Amino acid sequence: MKCVHHYYLDKIFQKNIYMQEIYPKNTRDILEVFCLYEAKGEYFDITNPSAIIKETFTIGNIENKEGYLIKESCIGCMKCLEVCPQQCIVLKEKAEIQQNHCLSCGRCVSICPVQAIERVK
Repeated sequence: MKCVHHYYLDKIFQKNIYMQEIYPKNTRDILEVFCLYEAKGEYFDITNPSAIIKETFTIGNIENKEGYLIKESCIGCMKCLEVCPQQCIVLKEKAEIQQNHCLSCGRCVSICPVQAIERVK
């Protein structure tokens, strides 16, 4: 991350008019403008609370493989699906987590009788 101070602040406010209401002229001095070279994160679309969508993003050369994965030792009992608040686990050859709907709550990990679910960081 590199701080570029207030050099770009006026340009940012010109392009993002809604920010002018949030930060009136006399309050802009508290803001810092910076460039990110590497970062990872996630955001949630909660427009439909019964089917929340999670997307991950990266900036730069960072791998983003966080989440929960179901290993080959899965016996297909589907207890994980019963406790999943998003119902984002489907049974194919084995249970599989649809990552773009997973909230990473970890409920599936604690219920799995064969410890086939692991957190990946």
